[in-house]
Amino acid sequence: MKAQLSLGRYATVFQAEIYAILACAYEIQSQNRLEKYLSICSNSLAALKASKAIRMSPLVHQCQKALNDTSVPHAMGLFWVPGQAGIRGNEITDRLARGGIALRFLGPKPALGISR
Repeated sequence: MKAQLSLGRYATVFQAEIYAILACAYEIQSQNRLEKYLSICSNSLAALKASKAIRMSPLVHQCQKALNDTSVPHAMGLFWVPGQAGIRGNEITDRLARGGIALRFLGPKPALGISR
């Protein structure tokens, strides 16, 4: 999946990282892949730790539900990759994120909840 979208001006980096993991989980669920185990890599330790937390925001909870959905035939694992390390997939993701920042948000604001 290579897509850019704007989350609006109020989304935090943390929210964007969680949303990216959620979008990956939904994309995996929508495909009829033969693999039994699929990996989602992120350079955000905070997002990866939040995905395992007991107390969480509604967005993190939605992400956890998507990752643990037993109705899909794949197991999804989350893995940390170091940022700015020249990893091809991470470089592509960074480029897409920069492009998404430049896009105009369409829809009601805020796109994601505003933290206290």
